[in-house]
Parts: sequence; C-alpha cells; structure tokens
Amino acid sequence: MDQGSEAVEDHETLFRRIPVACGFYDPLLDAKPSPIAFRPTQQDRTGLSIYREKYKSIEQVGCGRAGKKYFVAVLNAGDLRQLGMDVVPRPLENDPGHCEIADLTYANRKGMPYAEWQALLAEKLCIRIEGPYPQDSQ
Repeated sequence: MDQGSEAVEDHETLFRRIPVACGFYDPLLDAKPSPIAFRPTQQDRTGLSIYREKYKSIEQVGCGRAGKKYFVAVLNAGDLRQLGMDVVPRPLENDPGHCEIADLTYANRKGMPYAEWQALLAEKLCIRIEGPYPQDSQ
C-alpha cells in the first residue's frame, strides 16, 4: 500500500490552508473563519483539499506558495463524518498527507447540502485557527 493511501481514521486531525490575502479569516473581527474559506476552488475537482497531521505538521501545511501567508484551520475527521462528510485519502506524489472531503467539489460548491457544509466547517467543525504561516523570522 502506498504511503498515505490508508483510510483516514476518525481520530485524525486535519488541516485546511486559508490564504491570508483573501480575507477569509480575521481574528480581530471573528474567532471563526468565513464559510468561503471552505469553498472549493477550480483545483478541487474530486473534493475539497485538506491535509493529515499524521504526515504534515501545521507549519508545513501553512507554508504553501512562496511569498504567500496562510492561516491553518484545525479539524477532526470524526466530527466531519458525523455530519455526513466523507474524508478520503488522495495522496499526491510529493504529499502523502493530502486528502479530500469527497463530494464537496468545485462543480457543486453552490448547491445543497454542499453550501451548507461550508458553513458547518467554518462555524461548528473548525476547532481553532493557527498562523499565519510562514512566521516572520524577525
């Protein structure tokens, strides 16, 4: 079995990267992110990208594209499943920790129950937000 292809277990901690520049989370205004932070992008064709703590630290997830800063939302796989969201492994060549919330895709992001899922992820399932990353080294 390829690394990262084993089932995501209910006890696993998951991370979702949130770009700082997009304004989807502002800790001075609200402790919770905007539901738009969980809206699939064009790259999310088979499911919303998230990452497994089992394979990546929160700092590694937060260090995305060079020159960009990210907050990281912390989630629990079992909490997502209790509300009907299927979390599946989708390891990438250089990222065994990549997984997805299946069915929450770019194509259906505005339909129900998927728009509702985005609100649930932001308002009820997000345990906390860390960051922004990368941290300034000054």
